[in-house]
Amino acid sequence: MVSLRTVVTSPFSVSLLVVGLLLCPLLVGIEPIGGDPDLMYRPIKHELARHLRQGTLPYWSDHFGLGIPLVAESHVAAFYPPNWVFYRVLDVPIAFRLSEWLHYLALAAATYAYARELGLTPWGCTSAAIGFSLCGFQAIHAVHEPFYTLMPYMPLCLLLGDWFVSTGQFRWLALLALAWGAQVTIGHFQIQMWTAGLVLTTGGWRVLRRRLPGTRWLALASGLAWGAATAWAQLGLTWELTRLTGFSRPAELLSNYDFPLAHWAQWALPGLYLGRWHQSDGDLYWAGYGTSSGEACAYVGITALILGCVGWFAIRRDSPLAPWRWIAPLAFALATMPRWWPEGFRLLLMLPGVGWFRAPARYTLLTSLGLVLLAGRGLDRSISAARFWGGLTAAIVIGAGSWIWSIALSRDPRFQGDLGSITLSLRFGMAGVFWCLSLIAIIAWRSGSVGSWAPLTILAAELCGLFYLGPISWEWSAGLPQASPMLERLAREPGVGLVAGRLQNLPVQVGQATAYPSLGIPPPPPGFLLESAVSPPGDLTAKDLRWQHRFGVTHGVWMESDDIRGTEVLAELADPVLGRIFRHFKQVSQGACWRLVRYPQPLPFAWVALRAFEVGSWEPLFTTLTQRDRSGEAWFIHGEGPPEAEFRSRHSLEDFVAKNLSPRAFNIELGVPAQTAEVKAWDDRTVVVEHDGTCYLVVRRTYYPGWFYQINDGPERPVLKVNGGLQCVPLTGARTSRVTFGYHPPSLRPGAAVSLGSTAAALVVLIVGLVRGPRRANFPGRSCLNKPRR
Repeated sequence: MVSLRTVVTSPFSVSLLVVGLLLCPLLVGIEPIGGDPDLMYRPIKHELARHLRQGTLPYWSDHFGLGIPLVAESHVAAFYPPNWVFYRVLDVPIAFRLSEWLHYLALAAATYAYARELGLTPWGCTSAAIGFSLCGFQAIHAVHEPFYTLMPYMPLCLLLGDWFVSTGQFRWLALLALAWGAQVTIGHFQIQMWTAGLVLTTGGWRVLRRRLPGTRWLALASGLAWGAATAWAQLGLTWELTRLTGFSRPAELLSNYDFPLAHWAQWALPGLYLGRWHQSDGDLYWAGYGTSSGEACAYVGITALILGCVGWFAIRRDSPLAPWRWIAPLAFALATMPRWWPEGFRLLLMLPGVGWFRAPARYTLLTSLGLVLLAGRGLDRSISAARFWGGLTAAIVIGAGSWIWSIALSRDPRFQGDLGSITLSLRFGMAGVFWCLSLIAIIAWRSGSVGSWAPLTILAAELCGLFYLGPISWEWSAGLPQASPMLERLAREPGVGLVAGRLQNLPVQVGQATAYPSLGIPPPPPGFLLESAVSPPGDLTAKDLRWQHRFGVTHGVWMESDDIRGTEVLAELADPVLGRIFRHFKQVSQGACWRLVRYPQPLPFAWVALRAFEVGSWEPLFTTLTQRDRSGEAWFIHGEGPPEAEFRSRHSLEDFVAKNLSPRAFNIELGVPAQTAEVKAWDDRTVVVEHDGTCYLVVRRTYYPGWFYQINDGPERPVLKVNGGLQCVPLTGARTSRVTFGYHPPSLRPGAAVSLGSTAAALVVLIVGLVRGPRRANFPGRSCLNKPRR
């Protein structure tokens, strides 16, 4: 019987213990503070949790600007099954931290399993698991919820892809489809594309080197397509949102945030290039490289780098690890390419799947995975002496070059001034200590004087220290929204429409709507006209304020240094919690007060227009509405209003020219025009209107396909698009009309049908494969798991 001590001290358990213990502060309330976690991800998850507890998904949310199909915003990960449990059962802060902790553990487990499949020794797998889970990429992206959530699926998909190529058993292909499909539902899609590329690359290598049937590689590609089909409900909705918003990035933006080539020595001296610099000064340094401290961070630890050099020399050409010898340096070349060959990088952006995402520095993720796998191979005493000492010599040469380069770079006044000259000698000293300890531990392990625990201990100690040394602030939870006096005051304020200010998505956590949300995809038009809401009202033009007035901006939360002319101050409060969250922003000073202000009375959520006009395009409509509010008029772009057969012109074109309207505009009416009309009541889904003739109900919500209305429980009809992007309902006759709005995502049903059918097919193939599959003795990778070592 295996003892508990044997289980706890096994290589796999050690991998989980190191990662789990390092991240255990998450379990007691310590987490990354400020930036995207507080201002973007947690408010989004609050909205997801609210809908899940109502028994539905956030198909639409009115809490983000003029409304957005929130389920289509991939950062929500509304179709990711674990989120249905985390955010339906637990409080959002607890669910958010527990999810992060569990996914880091899953990353360590999946990396260990994949390394074992590649034939690494058990302790070599531990080295790879710890190194990849705690490398620089994982440390700085601990603030990006989609990244650390989807990360375990990268090694898992690589493992399943290798199993299928090696055995040809379709149960592993079905599992690959389910795993990659789950990764896709998490959103952002950048690392998912890289995962698919790695699966095809490593699978193709195995097919070629082992002379396996080429149809297996084609089946592998079809398995990834199968996985995309399982996630089609998410992909279809997101594609629809990006198409309707016109979301795209030019090549210039896609080239931003590359890895500075001058920092190549960070792989050998990671602590020298990290630290808590003063943000306003550090920004000047990083801006000179066109990046930020949150992206230019790449390391796997000095011990892993040395062992990686040994592993590089130890790999034979037919080894399953061989592709990683080239993936690692090629990925680093891509991460730095915008600096040394911008034209070439722009050509690469033309390739499908490459030119969709920004921040080339993130390619260092692939370099990190390659290095830790090579390091795991290096932690193997069966390597010949010549290869071992050759790799160790190469590591020493790289280290010496890194030291010479870093010493020269550290003499740059910019480097000293912006990256902390006071601690420079200390950081050089710590790097020297870890280089000495790593070399001693590795040489002693090689000679048999100590076990594998010695280099692993040095590796874990260094990575654990670096994990919390970088630019990410780990502190006690801010306790939002209860701990924030300003958010609590905002929650009690009556008659709140849209909230402007610096809080980004924070108003969502108290049930209010933010004017211009922080999302991965911009809000649908005309939401872009509210981008001015992030600037103080005193700094805006009359045109910007008019659009805010039309779209219902009622309140704002600003710093005491902001220009708030033209608004009424309702409260001025000290808010230490907001000070903690925003302390890295130059505009926000520590200990400053925050002011809650009320804007001049805006247009209500719903109003009635007695007259309607049509223009030929958006440009004249924008000019017309920018000049005046025109709340009593409904303006349609040609082809977007009621059927033209029901229109009849009332005035000549010359009349509108005389009134300084667009020459292409003309008055349109449907039936007998109303003389009076009044909105009697409304909520977010129902509006009651009294009218004595034809009029047009305008609702301050983004027009989006799938919205419909019913008048007095009549048939469903699609809403009209008015005033450049709001919703409109034509009302006829003299009566009281109760207008009920509803939303059916147009691409949800076909997308859900494809996803459910593909998932069901994968489960059937998996179950049949498990029932009829070979015995455990032929389990893929078993020979690697039990392979004796010399």
